[in-house]
This record gives sequence, C-alpha cells and structure tokens, in this order.
Amino acid sequence: MSRRVIALVLAAGQSRRMGRLKQLLPYRDGTILEAVLDAVLESSVDGLCVVANHQVREFLGDDLPDRFIVAANDKLESEMLESVKIGVRAIQEEFETDDDDGVMVLLADQPQVTGGIITTVAEDWRLPRKKPPGILIATYAGRRGHPAIFSMEMLREIEPWGHDRRLSELADLHPGRVHELSLIAAAPLLDVNTPDDYDRLRESE
Repeated sequence: MSRRVIALVLAAGQSRRMGRLKQLLPYRDGTILEAVLDAVLESSVDGLCVVANHQVREFLGDDLPDRFIVAANDKLESEMLESVKIGVRAIQEEFETDDDDGVMVLLADQPQVTGGIITTVAEDWRLPRKKPPGILIATYAGRRGHPAIFSMEMLREIEPWGHDRRLSELADLHPGRVHELSLIAAAPLLDVNTPDDYDRLRESE
C-alpha cells in the first residue's frame, strides 16, 4: 500500500505586513486562498486540512467537499508552528494516519502553486523505495521551497517545541532523512506578504 499524502494549508495568519487579510484578497476569479485550495483539489492528494482563523472559516462555510476538514487557530499571536501542530492533530484524528503517511505543507499566500506541482510532489512521496524519506522538499534551481512533505512519524518530534522554533529545523536535524525533488519546469512560488508582493502577483496574471 502506497503512503498517503494529506495536504495541510496554513491559512490562520493575521497578515500584519499586508495590513488586511491576504488570504481573501482578490486573485483571478476568486481569492488567493481559493487559488491554493483549487490546486489542492485538482491534485492527487488523499485529503485536505485547512488551519484557519475565524474570518477564513466564515468564508469557507460548512459546505465542503469530501475529505476536506477545517481546524481552528484563533490565537492572534501564534506562529506558523502552532498552526502546523493543530493541523497535524486534526489530520491524525480525521484520517487515522500511519507513521509513513505524509503531510504536505502548503501556504495560503502562495496562489501560484498548481495541481500539477502538488501531484508531482505527492507522487514522488508515494514511490516505492528501500528506505523512504522522512521529509521531501521541492527545490527550484537548487533552492528549497514549497511544497514540502513530512512523515507523521517525523512530525511527532515537533509537539513539545516552543513557538520560537521553525518547522524547517526538522530538515536540519535529520539531513539523512531528507529527499529533494527538483521541479525543473517550475518557477519559485511567490509569497504574498506585502502590498508590493500583491502588486507583483497581479502583474503576473
């Protein structure tokens, strides 16, 4: 049985640098968040969990597709790691994951991600290997980026970590468990953090 991949979209941020909630800013025919979610739903992942603040939860509503769950993070001062922990707990409960199943971490402010990119990364995770990686990271011209997949076994390590830690530390702590996947045909995904970033995103449409 191949290892499953559950997408985890982090959408609980307060968008302080943007000055307004960036997840719900207009993009293409919807919002930045909807572009990310559409890409996930077009892909081959086995499920989706969105960690969201109350504004995003209200926007999403209750009429969600199968195997799509929403977990709440309304802590105004929480860092990204807290959202990851919340999402991992929700995924474990909803999808009854095994240690070898993976959580693909995606950011709600990277709307240029495509279903093709997500599927490529997910399918690489599922490949039969003598020693499967604990972490898979997409790279662009040699630079690490998103998406990244972490095994459920590996993610148990972050549970006691404080808010000052970063998820990327797992790769630094376990370099021998990391597999890099070069996305040769893809450009690095733009993070939409500031009004200037948003202007660049709109110019790229």
